[in-house]
Amino acid sequence: NFQNTWAEKVRNARDASDLRPIETTYRQKAGSSDFGTFGWLTGPSPFWKVADQHVINDKWLVDVMWAHLGNNFVLDFHEDDLRDVQARLETTTGIWGRSYQASTFLRPTNSLDVVTTYFLPATAGGDHSFKAGYRWRTAHSTSLNHRGGFIDARFTNGVANSADIWRDQYSESHLGTNAFYVQDTFTRNRLTLNLGVRVDRQDDSANPGDVPANPFFPTLMPAINFQGIDAGVVWTDFSPRLGATYDLKGDGKTVLSTSYAIYYGQMSPGQLSGQLAATGAVFVRYPWTDTNGDAFVQPNEVNTSVPFLSKSNAYDPANPTNALAPAVIDSNIKNDRTREFIVGFDRQVGSMMAVGASYIWRKYDQFAWTDRLNWDTANYRSVSFTPTGCPAGANCATVTYFEPTTQLPSATQYTNRPGLFRDYNGFELTFAKRMANRWSMNASYAFNDATETYETSALEDPTCVQNLCPGENEYAPESAGSGIGNVFQNSKWLVKVNGRVQLPWDINLAANMMSRQGFPFPASILTPNRANGGGQAQVQIEPMGSTRYENTFGMDLRVDKNFRFGSISLIPALDIFNLTNANTVAAQNRQQAAANANQISGILAPRVMRFGITARW
Repeated sequence: NFQNTWAEKVRNARDASDLRPIETTYRQKAGSSDFGTFGWLTGPSPFWKVADQHVINDKWLVDVMWAHLGNNFVLDFHEDDLRDVQARLETTTGIWGRSYQASTFLRPTNSLDVVTTYFLPATAGGDHSFKAGYRWRTAHSTSLNHRGGFIDARFTNGVANSADIWRDQYSESHLGTNAFYVQDTFTRNRLTLNLGVRVDRQDDSANPGDVPANPFFPTLMPAINFQGIDAGVVWTDFSPRLGATYDLKGDGKTVLSTSYAIYYGQMSPGQLSGQLAATGAVFVRYPWTDTNGDAFVQPNEVNTSVPFLSKSNAYDPANPTNALAPAVIDSNIKNDRTREFIVGFDRQVGSMMAVGASYIWRKYDQFAWTDRLNWDTANYRSVSFTPTGCPAGANCATVTYFEPTTQLPSATQYTNRPGLFRDYNGFELTFAKRMANRWSMNASYAFNDATETYETSALEDPTCVQNLCPGENEYAPESAGSGIGNVFQNSKWLVKVNGRVQLPWDINLAANMMSRQGFPFPASILTPNRANGGGQAQVQIEPMGSTRYENTFGMDLRVDKNFRFGSISLIPALDIFNLTNANTVAAQNRQQAAANANQISGILAPRVMRFGITARW
């Protein structure tokens, strides 16, 4: 088997929104041959695959597959001349203007898979189906980034506030993985057992690269020459998989099933070694006064004699020429882990229908984070803050945030985050009716509870907000130490129904319905620039999930008819998406002390009708 495909996504204004006007959007396209061989690395992402299956005998199969994916894309400035224009950000509203940034991503992968299956019936008390596989894979990553004019001009309520001074990115990383797995599916009478183990070995490195200086602040952001580095950490993970099904009555109509498995994360190129390089897009923030009133940052208007307001972790203001980040990698850092247990029940009802129920438990832990060395919650003081200038209807409560008592240190360690884990408990009911008597249906109802627990050791910056601090809520910000937490969008319940009816005259009518609980709306207050390099932080006003968007309901419909002309069938079809034209709010501006507080930025996509025709012969 040989396969070759080409794929390119082209967009003229990607990421356009109420916060990203047209001049700040991206032109998305494929990478040009300036970055590498066209048709292999660049151009519309090429995929090449060669595979062979060999039947050794009636019990033994061997599959071999080699593949190459030249994954690449470019997010360019909306217009070429915006490359030299400074971006403008209004911090209260989050609205960008004038320009933004451009990036190029080259992510080629190569892989070789060898899989063998061997059937061994009536042996050792039952039937066996053995399967073993080996995968070799390499992934290379090159990332380039440039901020418009090398500087972001930051304003607060229209007044010049600070400047983010950027250095371009040229990061190149490599990842090599090897995986081996073996499993046996054993069947004896009513019992089927699935026993297996998988071993993954993952090792990355950061490759050499040169990054030019910021031309306006060459002393703060000088050119660097990176020689490459390897973190010296290799992840070798053993993942057991255990499963069992039991036919209660021996007629295949009532089945109990259960399984337990451990899954580990997939390392990305440079995930470990890249932490040691200063070749990423880095910035440092200083106060800025717009002396000449032109709303653009001039070097003599930036006060670099005072401590910085914020910075990238990989940037060391005490040693800006160092191509290495002020970081170390914990030699004992482990891969993130998911443990999963499932138990289920399935019952056939009559000859055409089946019902089922299952319970799912998962636990996630061993998360990685960047920990500031010799730094914890004791290095912060609380500050009470009452926002001003809030529009009508906004929730501008007095909040408490925390700021460092001394200048934020640069030295960090990339390690596992202690005292942080997530729990998931879910329950699902299913119904299925196969096509018979001219109709079919599938339906499901799922309910889940996802919680995240912090212990004191998991916190560094206490500005996770008392409402969301350790372990009493649906979810706390994942990056409590970063200033702006990750928003976890969860729905506790979800209903899905889809069905099809065969009407007279070869007309088919199908419908799909989905309804779920609304996602949380995490209303927050943006703090001022915090002292000693603390940057700004989003302080959530209430526990996550206390306020939610309205529940979402959507229905799609399809009608088609089959016209036969000898051996040819023509099937015209009408698809209607969002049949009721619901305009459910999907996103609002969370910042309350802003002119655009609670402004709607996204709604459910409107009703769309699509006509099409399929020919078969």
